Amino acid sequence: MRACAGVDARDGGGMERDMYHQLRFIVCANQSINQEIAKVVMADMQDRVYFTRIKTPGKRRQRELGSDILEVGIGRRYPKLLLVLCLFVVFLMVSWLPTVAEKQKDTLAFVWPLNQTRETKLLIKPSQISTIIKPQICSHDSPSSVPYLVVVVCSSLANFNSRTAIRSSWARDQTILKGVEVVFLVGQSENFSHQAEIEEEAKLHGDILQEGFIDTYTNLTVKSVMLLKWFNSACHINPKLRSEYLFKTDDDIYVNLPQLYRIARDNKKPSLLMGTLICNAVPIKDPHNKWFVPRYMFKEKKYPNYLSGTGYLMNRETALKLYTAALDTPLFHLEDIYITGILSRSVGIRPIDNVGFSYVRRKLNSCLFRQTVTTHQIHHQEMIDIYAKIQQTKNTKCPVIKTRLLRNYGPGRCFWPRSHQG
Repeated sequence: MRACAGVDARDGGGMERDMYHQLRFIVCANQSINQEIAKVVMADMQDRVYFTRIKTPGKRRQRELGSDILEVGIGRRYPKLLLVLCLFVVFLMVSWLPTVAEKQKDTLAFVWPLNQTRETKLLIKPSQISTIIKPQICSHDSPSSVPYLVVVVCSSLANFNSRTAIRSSWARDQTILKGVEVVFLVGQSENFSHQAEIEEEAKLHGDILQEGFIDTYTNLTVKSVMLLKWFNSACHINPKLRSEYLFKTDDDIYVNLPQLYRIARDNKKPSLLMGTLICNAVPIKDPHNKWFVPRYMFKEKKYPNYLSGTGYLMNRETALKLYTAALDTPLFHLEDIYITGILSRSVGIRPIDNVGFSYVRRKLNSCLFRQTVTTHQIHHQEMIDIYAKIQQTKNTKCPVIKTRLLRNYGPGRCFWPRSHQG
């Protein structure tokens, strides 16, 4: 039999054979052990074997020597062998353990670089018209087109199926609710892909709002500020003809329009900002995380209390205050934190939690959907199916669901600056 790493197996007996077997085990355990270390060990072994052969002790003496080894310790008896074993263990720890402990890393999160301007006025251009495609609502040529409540669904150019599912499900309730209109906000692609399709879709449905910005995930804050810009200019014709409420949501959210409409109608707060409240959130410093935040963008230890971007409702006064504050506040790439946290704090508006809003998926139960406002992560066909189920059972009385069962999480204990309104 031939030992690995170029070391020959030799015949021998007793202690000599055991020492060579130990060497073969060490060398064969990992082919990458340094050959120079192996040569040193071999030389040491050969010296000890030579010494053993000269003395040639009997079997009784060998047993005594064996007990001496246990008493003295193998580290003192064979210091070079111990060194090799230690090096081998260290090698294993360095080469193997990190691969076990470390999770698979995704690509680095893309955030705005340090030299990228975040000045809102340069990116939003408040004094210029940035709308490319106008929806049929909020037209100065048609005063009757100004709704009481505007629902803006932030969508991507390619998400045609999502918009179709919404039109075929919960957005149908706008036809029976007086003063409620649903529009879809999109931006532009870098290579103008899908532009012909979105223009055709706008002609067919009249519910597309396209603004002049590159529609990417890192530009979601730009998208929301563009939304505030459009709402404050287009949907405010004069003090007596204006939209009173704005609701922002995404295209994977199911919205209970009648319930949302009732909340807006019943509101008595002069500066309303309502949704799913999140408190005590901290910036994520892992550059591989989707929500990574470098220190040059946000230096505080905690975010201000904010609402989930999956859906939040505001009245006209709040929309104007937030937009005005945005023009003098550097943009921050996490849209919901910027709009409902950083800006709301700067103008002294306290966002309100409502258990009817949810940033997680709810159980697909028609009675639950009828008593809540939003539900996240709903697929296209599920939107259509749940809406059909609600319509089929709309004359059936549902038991009142306890508030604590409407949503299984809350904002926790929230602390507010004294400047915030109650």
